[in-house]
Amino acid sequence: MSDGVKPMVGRRAGSHNRARVISRARIGLLPLACTAVVALTVLSSATPAAPQARQVFSDEAVGHLVRAALLQYFDAASVFEIQPLGSAIAGDVLSIETLLITGKPAVHRGFRGEVLAHFTGLQMEMSALAVQQVKTVRLARATVVAKSTAKAVEEGLARVSPTILRPTVRFAGGQIEIAATIRRGDKLYPAEARAALVVEGKQRIVVAVTYALVHGASMPQGLIEGELAKINPVLDLSKWPFNLQIQRLVLHNDAIEVLATSGR
Repeated sequence: MSDGVKPMVGRRAGSHNRARVISRARIGLLPLACTAVVALTVLSSATPAAPQARQVFSDEAVGHLVRAALLQYFDAASVFEIQPLGSAIAGDVLSIETLLITGKPAVHRGFRGEVLAHFTGLQMEMSALAVQQVKTVRLARATVVAKSTAKAVEEGLARVSPTILRPTVRFAGGQIEIAATIRRGDKLYPAEARAALVVEGKQRIVVAVTYALVHGASMPQGLIEGELAKINPVLDLSKWPFNLQIQRLVLHNDAIEVLATSGR
């Protein structure tokens, strides 16, 4: 074999090694590639010269887009199962005949719960959805049920407030009963309170303290009320899409259940 051939053999071996590295990289980039395909679809459908014919859109792509949008309203620890049916795109409008979303857990501002949402006749702007925003073109009907427990509220209070220590929570008589130690500076105050969940304007849920008692000398006035007020509003649907309206809020058997609807 001539000397001129040997460098060629070395290059082929190096190319083979590089090919294996590139193959591994491609495998790792598969989820990103899926998102890139969705983005290209958005760009092509939004181009003025593109035909406006209705085209079938994959359920997997819809799932990626909806999940990313949901994380603008829920904490990253949330886990969602998304089941679209009858998805199609025409121009910049994504249409979904039926969309079912299950969140277990659905975590909102540190409080864990479960969410079941059902949408029919949903149309959204594709260009907005591609950047994790939701702009509704049309909605026939939306029904959302959210649930949580006294234990989840207890854990949430401990997680989101550094001054409410070792809280215990239970539901009784349609109200929330809380016992905790409140830290203020270098002092600790045992406290107990009762609070109601109040619906404001059919879209906001706030905690309203109905009874509070703080033990200890020189305890500040309104101490526990001020700490609980920091988590208000517990839920504000006016900042969410779909114009959801709260129809029912129930506390029973150490569980909270909220029903919200939109459309006819």
